[in-house]
Order: sequence, then structure tokens, then C-alpha cells
Amino acid sequence: MPDTSESSTAPFFPSAAGPAATLGDIILWRRPLWSALVVTVATATWVLFDVYKFNFVTVVVWIGMAVVTSLYLYGHLVRLFRKEEPDLTNRQFVREERVVEAARSVGSGIELAVRCLVRMSTNGDWRVLTHLVVELGFLAYLGSLVDFLTLVYLGVVMVMTLPLAYKKNERKILNAAVEAQTKGMQFLYMVDEKVVRRLKGKVVAVASMDEDNHNKDQKEEKVE
Repeated sequence: MPDTSESSTAPFFPSAAGPAATLGDIILWRRPLWSALVVTVATATWVLFDVYKFNFVTVVVWIGMAVVTSLYLYGHLVRLFRKEEPDLTNRQFVREERVVEAARSVGSGIELAVRCLVRMSTNGDWRVLTHLVVELGFLAYLGSLVDFLTLVYLGVVMVMTLPLAYKKNERKILNAAVEAQTKGMQFLYMVDEKVVRRLKGKVVAVASMDEDNHNKDQKEEKVE
């Protein structure tokens, strides 16, 4: 059983600068406002598009109308109260560095997922292949039950809840995972020993018997 004394004290997301640390803070609810905003936006999106069946273009246009109207009212209220109007004409709202960094993060995630799939597929161990096929089959079954938007919403909810629950109960989860892995490996070894090896033995015995019969027939033909 692995030693979990160090893992329980180590942070789930290591402290670092940049988007990775911000994402870790949001997932672990260290920034409650941003975390609540993510859950609220995901829930509102799912309710609008999946429950009430709104059209995507319609919702985007409504949001654009609300933003334009709010900016118009804000500008007139600023002039009405004779305050200095902020100059937003030359302000850069989306920085190129952030966009490039986000694209690289997405690309790195996709590359890592593809490499993991290739490594697991070419490992040569049938247990690993069986595990991979079962997981993909479960995802396919789950996808047949719900639509894509619901699946994405469930993924967001799981990302916003499971890591925090894991951090609070890390020791119990690790002990349960080790126990489940041990029992799973024992079951696989039992199947390998009682089923796979017996089948291999029977195949080898049948092949050896066929070869002996073939050699015997050849000898009889030579004698004749």
C-alpha cells in the first residue's frame, strides 16, 4: 500500500504562476466568485439550450443586444452626472498572449490524450487493452443516453466538484483505490490462470496431437 502521508499534505494543484494556478484555484474553489460564475454559466447554458430548447444564434444575439444597450445607457449616465467618460476605443480587450497560451494549453492536452491512447494500445498487455476498451465502451454507452451538451455540462460539474472532494478525502480515496486495484488484479490473474492458460494448453495439445498424427501418417505412407 503506498504511503499517503506525504500526498495528504501536498497540494492537489501545485502552486505556480500563470493560467495553471488560476485554473487550480477555480477548480478547488479558492476563488469562490469565479468558481460560482463557472457553475452558474454552465447551468444557465444547459438550461437554455437543453431544457428550453433555445437557438444558439438567438441567445448570442440577445446577449449582444444586452451588452450594446448597457454600454449605451452607461455612456449617457456618465455624461448626465458630468463624470469623466472612460476612453475604451484604444483598449485591448483580448490579449494575443492569452489567446496563444490558451491554444497551446488545448493543443498540449489533446497531444497528451492521444499519446496516452497510443501508449496504452501498443503496450502489448491484454489487461491494459481490456481496461481501455471497457472505459471507451462506457463513454459510448453514456453518450447514447445523453446529448453532447448534457455530457459537457456533467463534465463541468464533475470537474468543479470531484477535485475538491478528492482533496478533502484524499487518504480514504487512495486506500480504496489501492484495495480495488489489488482485487481487480487478483481477478485478472485468476482469469488468466484458469481460463486463458487452459485454453492455451488445449490449443497446444491439439496442435501437438495433429502434428503427431501427421507424422504417423507420413511414416505409414513410407512403409507402404
